[in-house]
Amino acid sequence: MTAGLETLIAALGGALVGAGVASLLIRQGARGRWSRERVEIETRLRRTVVPVLERRADVLGIPPARRGVDDDGAIELTLTLAQAIDTVETSGDLPFGDTLEVAREDVQRELREARGAQSKKR
Repeated sequence: MTAGLETLIAALGGALVGAGVASLLIRQGARGRWSRERVEIETRLRRTVVPVLERRADVLGIPPARRGVDDDGAIELTLTLAQAIDTVETSGDLPFGDTLEVAREDVQRELREARGAQSKKR
């Protein structure tokens, strides 16, 4: 009976060790996939999203200190840039560049209207 009990204990121990090793391997594989996915996402953010946000921050006149240039990683940088842009846009203050653009559009519209009125008189 002791031999049967020893065999049973050995079998259970082997199964537990096997399950532990399998669990460890599965976790390492998932960690590796997650790490690769994070690197891919950060690379895509740096190539596509960050440049667009940087251009918008330039137009809005956001100083570099508020843009998150010292943030670690593209995800943190993207979030900091987006928050800085959102803060400026929701404040309602137009930067000088946007004000000039609006004024230019008004002048162009008025010139078109004046030309249209002159052509009707002829």
